[in-house]
Amino acid sequence: MRRSTRSLAFLALLALIVAVWLPRLRGPIDLRWDGGVYYVLGTALAQGQGYRLLNEPGEIEAVQYPPLLPAIVALHQLVLGTSDPLVVGHWLRLTFFLMFAVHALSSYVLLRRFLPSGYAFAGVAVCVLHLFTMFLSDLLSAELPFALASVLFVLWSAGPRARSHPVAAAVCATCAYLLRTAGIALLIAWVGDSLVRREFKLAALRCAIAMLPIVGWQAYVAEVQAGASYAAPAYSYQRADYLFYNVSYGTNLALRDPYRPELGKASPADLGWRVLGNLIRLPRSLGEAVSASRGRWQALLARVPGLRAVAWERSGLALATAAVAFLGLVVLVGLALHLARPERLIALYVLLYAGTVCLTPWPLQLKRYWSPLAPFLVLFLLQCLLSVRSRAWPGGPVLIRAIARMLPATVVCVVLMVQTFIVLDAYRTSSGEVVLHDRRGSPVRFRLFFYTRPDRELDEALEWLRPRVRPADVVAAAMPHWTYLLTGAKTVMPPFEADPQEAGALLDGVPVEYIVLDGTDVDIAHLMRRSTVEMLRAAPARWTAIYKSSSGEVAVYERSAEPTESAATGRATADR
Repeated sequence: MRRSTRSLAFLALLALIVAVWLPRLRGPIDLRWDGGVYYVLGTALAQGQGYRLLNEPGEIEAVQYPPLLPAIVALHQLVLGTSDPLVVGHWLRLTFFLMFAVHALSSYVLLRRFLPSGYAFAGVAVCVLHLFTMFLSDLLSAELPFALASVLFVLWSAGPRARSHPVAAAVCATCAYLLRTAGIALLIAWVGDSLVRREFKLAALRCAIAMLPIVGWQAYVAEVQAGASYAAPAYSYQRADYLFYNVSYGTNLALRDPYRPELGKASPADLGWRVLGNLIRLPRSLGEAVSASRGRWQALLARVPGLRAVAWERSGLALATAAVAFLGLVVLVGLALHLARPERLIALYVLLYAGTVCLTPWPLQLKRYWSPLAPFLVLFLLQCLLSVRSRAWPGGPVLIRAIARMLPATVVCVVLMVQTFIVLDAYRTSSGEVVLHDRRGSPVRFRLFFYTRPDRELDEALEWLRPRVRPADVVAAAMPHWTYLLTGAKTVMPPFEADPQEAGALLDGVPVEYIVLDGTDVDIAHLMRRSTVEMLRAAPARWTAIYKSSSGEVAVYERSAEPTESAATGRATADR
């Protein structure tokens, strides 16, 4: 490939990246959901308090997420000299913009090793224009840095220049695991690639390097779990198996259903059904990772004249499912073709990663799990389509040969058109304006993806609550870390108990002074509305509604009486 052509490709990619980022460069990065967890942990590191959840009563040690992303947050806070999330969050947004750009350019270099330049560019464009990828790059989550570490690792481990960058590859592999424990798939693939090549000394060396981050992190987790503070938490359900932010992945995954702890531990048969269910969903989830979510496909197809049938709700869903499943099956065929190549590292990595994904009990999170591997999945997609084109036999039917020749370009064009329409529509309908106030009381205006009326009303309620909470007060909320960042009050997640009396006793045992109910589209918010509303109805004299949003979807309740017998019951309830 001529240098001028590559330079033009880089410039075009940079222009595309700037175009999709320009409307969202203002304001802080999104700190809702898991973003708040990473930020709170980073603040603890920056303040020299260790790896702790500052929002929790007792400021307990964290064991869920590895520490690299919180360390990046801590570095930003130390350099800027402040922990104000609206100030530091803006610089984190700029850092993620740089990561996004480097990831896209690195992905192009990687795809160019295997594909013609035009298809390599189109493949990266598919990754850049994916709405969920944009959303994750807007959120303080480990997915984008993990994706960058994965691509750089493959660049420095596969191909003719692999041996010239062994140190860089080892650093990227270590970083991947310290960003997400799913990075263990990358470490195992790294060792396995050497074994497949029968380079046993190199495999032993790689195995020793891979064990360092794994043993280090797992030893830390084991030490925390064996500590006195873990056995005697600040409140009875603080280390309950279902409270995923406060326990390890292994502890949480051992439940049959983390959102329904009353079902107990998962049996081997339960794990088998879980894996089977995720395998059945695999083609669809892979297809969504290289195009768009099934729901977005369905919404877009509904706008196409002539496609709306009488029973569109059913037929539209079937058509959207068929589209993403077809793409996913093509990806799987491309994976099989890649396994037949001398360079198997990427295929080994994706297979092992799929194994870790299939163990998870959260089907709705599959698109998030697959997003970091999008460049590799797009590579498999295009390799399969190009293989079909090249293998169309000369003596075959003219129509078949014509379809085979046109198939790669047609599929890529359709995917890019779908993504472009979806992104434009998302900027118009799914990007909401946020107005928050910094520590000086000055308003900060910016936009976030999927920031709807319930999100805005929740933030308004939390800012209303901020001057009213006292230092000793504890709040219960579906997004405890975000609530802590906006109010400064210790905040816990509500118990996932189906019995309202038991849930009330557990809240009394904290004790919780305020309950925040919201209408956001978050799993925990749904659970909280289901269980906590019943608890409030069962004890109307104990809680008083002191705030309600205009829509009624967000409410703040204050404890109106000191707990008596229920407090003792809550403290005595065994940690499950």
